[in-house]
Amino acid sequence: MKTLIIYFTMGGRTKKTAEAIASALTNYEVSYFPIELTGKLREKIKLLDKFENKDFSLIDADLSTLDALLYDLIMFGMPTYGNFPPKIFDEIIARIKNFSGKRAIVFNTARFTGGKTLDYMKEKVEETGAQVIEQAKFRKLFWIGTKNAIKFGEKINKMQ
Repeated sequence: MKTLIIYFTMGGRTKKTAEAIASALTNYEVSYFPIELTGKLREKIKLLDKFENKDFSLIDADLSTLDALLYDLIMFGMPTYGNFPPKIFDEIIARIKNFSGKRAIVFNTARFTGGKTLDYMKEKVEETGAQVIEQAKFRKLFWIGTKNAIKFGEKINKMQ
């Protein structure tokens, strides 16, 4: 079984969570489509601001290659910004090819809440014709550990 993990990260929390989930997916061949903001904090914030204003020109070429055709499962990992995922999530959903009919999993990272983020992500994914089969929220004020993410991955690994 092939799975594609699509995630966005600015500080590394969502990346760490995605990698921990993937480490437990022993029954899957895992590929990543990461969108990682790098550089100094000021540079990251400027790029995030571009994304939040729907300017995806810096990653347009990457987004144009996003295709779900070869995968059995698509996972989306997003941080939480004010109870919503970043705008890049909507752009990914709009651009992903061959997604209708696929099985999907959504997860988010959050410092405080994050529940509405999962609801939003699930709704947007299902509007495309894909089916969300599982979802999870990983919340911690400072740094998210990997224990719960690995447990979540083990649960997914058994689902096949």
